[in-house]
Amino acid sequence: MTFGYPFLLLLLLIIPLYWWLRVKWHNTEIKLLRVFVRPVLWERVRITPPPSRLLSRILWTTALALSITALSSPTWGRSSAITSTGSKNLVIALDVSQSMASIDEMPSRIARAASEIRRLAEELDDVRIALVIFSGSSRLASPLTLDREFLISRLPENTWSSSDIIPGTRLSDMVKLMVSTLPDMDLEASLGIIFSDGGFHDYATESAAWEARRHGMNLVTVGVGGPIEVTIPQEGGGLLLTAGGDTVRTSLEEGSLRELAEDTGGIYVRLSGTDDLVSITNAFLDHISSENSELATGGSTTTRRYQYFLLPALLLFAAAIILERRAL
Repeated sequence: MTFGYPFLLLLLLIIPLYWWLRVKWHNTEIKLLRVFVRPVLWERVRITPPPSRLLSRILWTTALALSITALSSPTWGRSSAITSTGSKNLVIALDVSQSMASIDEMPSRIARAASEIRRLAEELDDVRIALVIFSGSSRLASPLTLDREFLISRLPENTWSSSDIIPGTRLSDMVKLMVSTLPDMDLEASLGIIFSDGGFHDYATESAAWEARRHGMNLVTVGVGGPIEVTIPQEGGGLLLTAGGDTVRTSLEEGSLRELAEDTGGIYVRLSGTDDLVSITNAFLDHISSENSELATGGSTTTRRYQYFLLPALLLFAAAIILERRAL
């Protein structure tokens, strides 16, 4: 047992002082009575000596000791320390590399992905969402926000509207940027979703997964595109060609996307599949919130138990008053 205010226990020194004063007061009454009438004559003249009130005195001192103990805030045992788990945060990363202009998703890969992001934003109305766009470099398009109109306005219309981003598809820097958008609060539920057609040029899946795990972020990767190779349109018309004049073709590369998701405790889904991404996202965020709640309540703290002393003290005070009046 410990005490919140142990210095108040010094008040227990009052108890022997109280006991001594009560005894002294009783003895003084007896002495004064003896001065006027000898004890052998008390019965003849019908004098009743002052009662010792031993029982009420015991109750007074016990009640006083219990009251002081209650004031000292005694604690023992352990109880759940319940802490708010905070907000739900979702960081969405959208691949804007040139291959995302391919039209094996209608009207294009990037437009199809943007449409799904728009649906996530509209249906997950209680989730703060951030948007990262990436290719050979990454840029934060929108910080965590509940402003859906602003978030949707930051979605790129096509792969050519983000000319400030270096061409290519790099992974590691993008994941670092995703986790950097999160608040430094361990109990907030955080999830990352990456929309991409794969084909990462830096082959940094392992380091990217480590970065996400280090910050407690699960990643859901969404494959955009199909398994059949298709051509890549160019902004001014025509198709993307190699230096030798051959047509560049691209297909969905699922391996790295699947590996990244599984290494961070997330899952991989194909955008053109039957999976409901809103339901998946909700389920992940609810699961993370539930785990954080268990972490919060799994911690424990000592419990104040002053009431176990205060209630008996009050009852003993009441009993002592009654006995005092009855000279007991």
